[in-house]
Amino acid sequence: MDIYQLKQRIDAPVEKLVTLGNEYIKSKDEIAARKVLVKMFGKISQQTLLVGVQNAQLDRNQRGLK
Repeated sequence: MDIYQLKQRIDAPVEKLVTLGNEYIKSKDEIAARKVLVKMFGKISQQTLLVGVQNAQLDRNQRGLK
């Protein structure tokens, strides 16, 4: 997977996080808010993993290892 593909996979879910954030703000009760937070943390974990992969690929590219 090249850097461009990784960037697309990272950028696409940002909109989902914004949507979840808005949903959290509008939550009427604590249970609903917690459910949204769980979804948000899941998405953030996925993003963190992808950023780690992207960093590793950038490092390999910089060292000429592709």
